[in-house]
Amino acid sequence: MGLFDNAKLIEVINIGDDVCCDGCNGPYGDNMKGGVIIGHSAYCGECADKYGYYTDKDIDEVMDLNKSFKDNVLEYRKRTTGSSDGITRIFTMD
Repeated sequence: MGLFDNAKLIEVINIGDDVCCDGCNGPYGDNMKGGVIIGHSAYCGECADKYGYYTDKDIDEVMDLNKSFKDNVLEYRKRTTGSSDGITRIFTMD
């Protein structure tokens, strides 16, 4: 039995091509390129530098350091979900 077997989808939120860092909600600093994926969370180049994520063995993916964080995230979404839109699904357990 899966986690969502008895769940009811109550809301789908599509944020389109909006992108923000799961660490700082930015990127705000000087390094707006690159970034990393840890789990399903994306961290901008600034956070990756600040917290040493580029050398962390637990990261899932290092993004292209020559591309903007936004472009990297949009490409990651497209590759992993088939759409570059950011989509959140909210479920309830009635």
